[in-house]
Amino acid sequence: MERMLLLMSLLARFVVAEVLLGDVDEPLPISDVSAVAGFKAKIPCDIDPPIKDETVIMVFWYKDEKDGEPIYSVDVRGRQIAQARLWSDPYVFGERAVMKTDVKPAELEIDPLESTDGGVYRCRVDFKNSPTKNQKINLTVIVPPKKPVIYTGARNLAKILQPFNEGSEMSLLCEVIGGLPPPRVTWYFNDEVLDDTYTQEHDDITINRLDIRRVTRNFLRTRLICKANNTQLMMPLTSEVILDVNLKPLVVNITNKRFHLSALRTYEIECVSSGSRPEAVITWWKGTHQVKHMARNFADNPNVTRSVLSYVPTIEDDGKFLTCRAENPVVPNSALEDKWHLLVHYAPVVSIKLGSSLKANDINEGDDVYFECDVRANPRSYKLLWFKDGKELHQNATAGIILPGGRSLVLQSVTKSSAGEYSCMAANVEGKSASRSVTLEVMYAPICKDGSSTQVVGALKHETISLVCGVQSKPPPTTFHWTFNNSGELMSVPATKYAQVKPLSLITNHWHGSRLNYTPENDMDYGTVACWARNRIGVQRTPCLFQIIVAGKPYPLQNCTALQSTGPYAYRMGHEDFKATDSRDADWLIVRCSEGFDGGLPLTNYELEVYSEENVYHVNTIYLNHTDRSGSSGPVFEVPGLEPGRNYRLHLYAVNAKGRSDPVVLEPVTLKGVAMYTTGRGISDETTDYSLLVACFAGGITAICILIVGITLTLYRRNHPMQTTKAQAAETMQYESKEDRPAAPAATNEAHRDDLKEQINADDVPDDDPDVIPSKTVERRPDIFEPGYASSKPSERAKDFRCLEDLDYPSPSSVLHAKDSWVYPNGYAEKSEKSLSPIRPSTLPVHRTHDIYTRSLRVQESCI
Repeated sequence: MERMLLLMSLLARFVVAEVLLGDVDEPLPISDVSAVAGFKAKIPCDIDPPIKDETVIMVFWYKDEKDGEPIYSVDVRGRQIAQARLWSDPYVFGERAVMKTDVKPAELEIDPLESTDGGVYRCRVDFKNSPTKNQKINLTVIVPPKKPVIYTGARNLAKILQPFNEGSEMSLLCEVIGGLPPPRVTWYFNDEVLDDTYTQEHDDITINRLDIRRVTRNFLRTRLICKANNTQLMMPLTSEVILDVNLKPLVVNITNKRFHLSALRTYEIECVSSGSRPEAVITWWKGTHQVKHMARNFADNPNVTRSVLSYVPTIEDDGKFLTCRAENPVVPNSALEDKWHLLVHYAPVVSIKLGSSLKANDINEGDDVYFECDVRANPRSYKLLWFKDGKELHQNATAGIILPGGRSLVLQSVTKSSAGEYSCMAANVEGKSASRSVTLEVMYAPICKDGSSTQVVGALKHETISLVCGVQSKPPPTTFHWTFNNSGELMSVPATKYAQVKPLSLITNHWHGSRLNYTPENDMDYGTVACWARNRIGVQRTPCLFQIIVAGKPYPLQNCTALQSTGPYAYRMGHEDFKATDSRDADWLIVRCSEGFDGGLPLTNYELEVYSEENVYHVNTIYLNHTDRSGSSGPVFEVPGLEPGRNYRLHLYAVNAKGRSDPVVLEPVTLKGVAMYTTGRGISDETTDYSLLVACFAGGITAICILIVGITLTLYRRNHPMQTTKAQAAETMQYESKEDRPAAPAATNEAHRDDLKEQINADDVPDDDPDVIPSKTVERRPDIFEPGYASSKPSERAKDFRCLEDLDYPSPSSVLHAKDSWVYPNGYAEKSEKSLSPIRPSTLPVHRTHDIYTRSLRVQESCI
């Protein structure tokens, strides 16, 4: 029975196997499963039994029906499916595969999946009682490509921050290696597809070339992404570049253009540029030349550049273009320019020239001359002036000066005086300018130098004098001719009388001359010597004359007067350099004299010598030119540095070419100490005691006199009650004048004075000088004045002096003290009615011992 059962079981299994084999031969439906190599793959297999209470016994996995051997199995026999035994072919999956039965459907999980794992898998499920179930699954293994690589057009590996220039072409290459199936390579710009055309090269390389014909500003800081993708099961592989675009300047502008500029003034010109990246470089150009070293550049922000040019326009800049150029140095052809057409205003540029038809070295007296003035100015000049030797010329047809308008000057019939420096001046709103001078030289026949035609020359007999005939001429004279005339007839001078010398070459820049040595032998040799000169223009019309007269040394000076001046007066005389710290040094001595006969020759200078009684030699000499500080009447000396209280002797001389005159002596001259009348100066005790004694004595005498006069008047009125008022007034005046007189000196002094005065009166006007008329009026004081001696006649004394209160002269501190006499400032003797002859010498005595020569403009009375 058991054998029967076994046989029937085997038969049943055989039948079932036949049935199953018949099912295998039938085509099974295939499901597709895709997975990515390197990742986890899940192959599904439905192991659910077809009927209830059926159980799974075995699960087998086959791949491509390889040798009919399973590559993976699950044995559930005698166990729960969760504790089933698992087996994996070590040559196929090894430990990479595991059967997951706790999910529906069950899955064969492969981790990680390899590219060789792809194929058709069959899952066979054996049940305990039910027929076997077979399922086919096609596993497609997707191999992902490698990460894309981006290259530039020159096959250089692109940088993450890849620079490009605005306006340039851009070429990028995205290359992807591997991938199964081959990947799709796509360029994205701002998440939008930019280019999805790709090609395969060498079976395993996929590329996509991106070409941009012109890079715009929109590409700055943008991301270009290259994506490679061959499945939806994973994220695409990407690479990206960020575009760093060098931008051109957008704008450039000169912000402070002016309508016009003034030449030689400094302007700050500003130029601003924006839009460049990196910042623009600003340069300045004037015309085609770059202006360097005068501009300062500032970067206000990364996108704005500012430049300030310190610009000084010149005249040559007028009409040129001042250009501000902004350029990105890394971007070719990126320069932008702003041009400013310059209008430069400038003061006139003036030049003068002689008429084109004239020759500068061939203009003679009588010719017509014209000048042309060229003026270049912006704006146009509105005034044109002409100058000769710095003085403006005006239209004067009478003088031959014609201004025809425009820019010309015409001189008709020019003369020697027309020669000089000519210039023109033009003015516009920018200023005025003068041209350089043009020298006009007029050729003329010789004339006497400085216009003088006659010179008086003094000479002694048998004395050789040198006569220089100086003439002015253009061109220089070629010959000179000399003649002599002493009786109205022109005659040649004997050769024994003179020696003709070779004509001098150019003596100065303005005149030429010839020298004649002439020696008068007798009275007939005194007369007129004439000189003529000749040049190529002609002969001198008016000769140069020399009047030869008998000459000698000058006569002594006359009417010399000395007076003291304090410091302030001396300063007004122009001697500030003599200010001293010692107050006594501020005292000056002013000496005035009248000229005597000049000896037949012009006086050249005057001399004053100062002697001190303590020293036989003179201590100072003062020289005074004839034309320096001397009036028409004679010289005025200023003597500084004399000490008060010391006696001095002054010697005065007149000097001509023949020598010095005899001296005029003033002595003794003493400066009185100023401290007696002013405060602030120290004086000696002896002087103070003497002054106090004199003051007390004078006060006592005055009091006694007043008392006597009062008693006398009282007695007189009692004895003469009927006397008229006029007589009383006269008598009172007489007594008052007597009382005002100072005490008389000793009798010996008065007698000496009378003798000296008689001698002076006898010598003042000799009989052999009819030109001098002595003055005998009481009001006019003689040339010799001795005020230190008291007059014996009260009436003369009253007339000689007036009250000092009427004086408009310096204070008593300015009074000159000479011996015992007082000489008040400006107390000069008046001139006689008839002045001395300037030709004949004066026979007045020029020196008297202890005399002071004075001349008075008005008689002064004293009320001391």
